[in-house]
Amino acid sequence: MVKRLRLKSGMELAFKDFPRDESCSVGVWIKRGARSEPMRIKGAAHFLEHLLFKGTKKYSHKDITRDIEGRGGQLNGFTSQEVTCYFAKVLRKNLGKALDVLSDMVAFPLLKQEDINKERGVVLEEIKMYRDMPSSRVSSILDALLWGSHPLGIDVIGFKDTVSKITDRDMRSFQMSSYKPSDIAIVICGRDIGFEIYEEAVKKFSPQRYRKGESLPEFSFPKVSPRFKFSQEITSFEQTHLSLGFKGLKVSDKDRFILDLINVILGGNMSSRLFESIREKLGLAYEISTSVKKFTDTGAFIVHCGLESGNLLLALEIIAKELVRMKKFNVGGKELSRAKDYCLGGLAMSFENNLNTMSYIGESLCKTGRVLTFKELERRISGVTVSEIKSLAGKVFCLDRAKSALVTNENRDFKPEFEKIIRKYA
Repeated sequence: MVKRLRLKSGMELAFKDFPRDESCSVGVWIKRGARSEPMRIKGAAHFLEHLLFKGTKKYSHKDITRDIEGRGGQLNGFTSQEVTCYFAKVLRKNLGKALDVLSDMVAFPLLKQEDINKERGVVLEEIKMYRDMPSSRVSSILDALLWGSHPLGIDVIGFKDTVSKITDRDMRSFQMSSYKPSDIAIVICGRDIGFEIYEEAVKKFSPQRYRKGESLPEFSFPKVSPRFKFSQEITSFEQTHLSLGFKGLKVSDKDRFILDLINVILGGNMSSRLFESIREKLGLAYEISTSVKKFTDTGAFIVHCGLESGNLLLALEIIAKELVRMKKFNVGGKELSRAKDYCLGGLAMSFENNLNTMSYIGESLCKTGRVLTFKELERRISGVTVSEIKSLAGKVFCLDRAKSALVTNENRDFKPEFEKIIRKYA
């Protein structure tokens, strides 16, 4: 059971008991991410995450790491399109210190110009790193195809040009408008914790210190989606990477558990249909998988593979066949049962870990405002039927409206051949 408390400031507190654990996990969650940034400072949310580890009014950079990692703990943070999180996993006796450090980082970062100048180089190198990774590069291209000029279509990390121009004033303004108490949730998973543990941390977040932020830019797909879209980039990568994207479901959609099961059946593990047909039977690719992206107002279903360019068209045809098969024919009862067991088994094992549970609670609070128990998740997943799988697959896998991104070192236009295969199976 998750205990929850909402303060007058709007800040939310949540706790889940792990009575036998010697460790605790604590996260300070911000309900703002990269899609909240003005275009002029694209990449600011991620850049700000880096800077919060550089020091506060109370803790220096060395103090922050020594007070957590120096006591045997783990400390980290991440930025996504819709949330930012700073978290630590520590021994129970060190929880108070970890919470104080994290809350001070979020409430009172120094954001000195000299730190910004220094860390800017780190972030710019990170941008280069992701551009040099084929799976990351093809994902960026696909996002742009799926969401266009909307912030969701732009990498969380931002652009070289925008990151290069961000100032300390930009950082302070973004921090003050995004890290408001009403957009913060503090989540702790561990033993022997009452709400009194939060009192000192909560005092740091005075509503008077913060400015009103801009409203979140919403996204909605056109009522009639554009026809098949294709984008190809010639690179020096040795491997060719393909990503297919389809309109998916938002994070609160009632059918999201059906789509999760479709994901498992098609490409979610080593017994999935695409893994069996493309890797095991034909040996065409090492990496072949599917994934689901869910945001507060939209989502996507994605198929991705990395392979030799000579095997590309055959792999695309197999993928198209499997998507059509999912639309036209019922999955077998045993196959669906295995997919349900896979989902529920993964959830059950994840919930045995206090860090994973803290992440699940924080993500749920930020994106839906509700935390489903394992029993509720089990009921929803177990209740999915064969006919529901087929029906939703028919709605999602519209090949003639798919988006296709390709990075390859072969100087050849694959678009006509892609379109021919898509028309054949659409």
